Amino acid sequence: MQPRRFPRICVTQDRPWLRYRGMLSVMSTRDEEIYRSCAGELTRYATGLVGPFDAPDVVTDAFLKASGSSRWDQVDNHRAYLYRTVLTVAMDHHRSSRARRAREQRAAVPAVAHQPEIDYEILDVVERLSVKQRAAVMLTYWSDLPADEVGRLMGVSEGTVKRHLDRARKRLKEWLS
Repeated sequence: MQPRRFPRICVTQDRPWLRYRGMLSVMSTRDEEIYRSCAGELTRYATGLVGPFDAPDVVTDAFLKASGSSRWDQVDNHRAYLYRTVLTVAMDHHRSSRARRAREQRAAVPAVAHQPEIDYEILDVVERLSVKQRAAVMLTYWSDLPADEVGRLMGVSEGTVKRHLDRARKRLKEWLS
């Protein structure tokens, strides 16, 4: 097995996601197609979980972790598997350091500054939710997915998604009132 090289980030104008030279060169054609088809939506999802500064790294780490797994070739739905892996990597990321979290908050403001209709108070409060609650809120309300689809993407039951949403709504109501 050929060792994986550390990905070098190269921003391209013609694609909404970041392209990783080095990583793409060691992927199979099938894996490259899977990565290219899911990278944009996974990056948007990860941005909501960890902020715009670290989202591309989380997506890359998640893809490398998932595609390097012994189960990767047996996976039926790579998209759902990658969503779940992004959530796991994002949770690991949040546990890793408080300094990284402070850096994300500083980087998050410029990323949404071009959208004047966004209420910064709500964004700040949503960032205070747990990673799983934030993921459920983002996939349900921002991506407009039904609870069963959210559960499939997060790797949990529909009831667990509803519980995360209920707890998130209660916290948001408490914090915003």
